[in-house]
Amino acid sequence: MKNIRRPAKYEETFRLLSERSQQHGNRPIFVTQRDLLCFCAILGVHVGARSKLSGESQELDGRVFDSHGPSLDIVYLIALTESRDATILASEHEDEMVAIFEEYAATGLQTLNEWIAQTPADIYGVDAILNGLVKHGFLKSSTVSVEKVIQDVTF
Repeated sequence: MKNIRRPAKYEETFRLLSERSQQHGNRPIFVTQRDLLCFCAILGVHVGARSKLSGESQELDGRVFDSHGPSLDIVYLIALTESRDATILASEHEDEMVAIFEEYAATGLQTLNEWIAQTPADIYGVDAILNGLVKHGFLKSSTVSVEKVIQDVTF
């Protein structure tokens, strides 16, 4: 698979969520950048918008998707859902398929960036994400502790 691009303007948010160890589990929220991009793309689908990549971008080697079936499946499913045409999966349509994934991921990353900006005291991003998911109806409000949620989440 070709390299996957993301908007460079959200690089600080991207690095916070994929590199900075947080207090629960002493690891980043998203252990790999691939996991974060998949989460962003799914969030973008739920938000219901694609954001064209304009300006400077960063790239993630597409081979990390090729070597991880579940992530590759997410790319395929998002492209199928958007195009409603199975031919999107043909090799000659790879550029279009990847563009769909990138644009939904850009929307998701923008959304995460906004949630983090609204929660400046959250230096790790955990509370911002959980609050954003609850506030926008993606997650039901719960009395379960953040520590319990983090322990139970794996990619």
